[in-house]
Amino acid sequence: MRHLPNIVTCIRLAAAPFVAWLVADGLYRQALIVVVVAGLSDWLDGFSARKLNASGKTGVILDPMADKILLVVLFVQLALSNLIPVWMLALAVTRDVVIVLGALLIRMVRNVRRFFPSIWGKVSTFFQIVLILMVLLEAAFPREILYALQQTALFLSAFFTALSGVDYVRRGIEMLSRPAAAD
Repeated sequence: MRHLPNIVTCIRLAAAPFVAWLVADGLYRQALIVVVVAGLSDWLDGFSARKLNASGKTGVILDPMADKILLVVLFVQLALSNLIPVWMLALAVTRDVVIVLGALLIRMVRNVRRFFPSIWGKVSTFFQIVLILMVLLEAAFPREILYALQQTALFLSAFFTALSGVDYVRRGIEMLSRPAAAD
């Protein structure tokens, strides 16, 4: 039972190429179901890790990695399927690349090993998930109101993705410009 959270996370990780295939084949209802189940599994693995006191190094790394891989794979496939604009994909991926490269630079220069997500990063992720759900919902059940909600989600996702990217760059510059701690 102690490995249950990591098993659930691995299943979510394995869902990424499967849901991309569903979107590529135009099976939007099925893709929507898989995305919702993946979201529930994210909650389940966190809940079970707390209840089983099974938080370990593997889960700490694997869980956010599975979430990010699922988001990126979906963004790529949605852009390839012309369901989201390519500029949104470029914005999201560029932000993530800047964050990773910045974290590596800060680690090399300042030997900082812990990076905490900003509130804007969490808000950005929330709206990216909402965008994916709205895109799949509108593709599965085309309605004018769903299209309007999808466009609102696109705007909010783009805004908060850009805002969080700027915030992470600002935080990174602050971390690099602090005087080195005395040993």
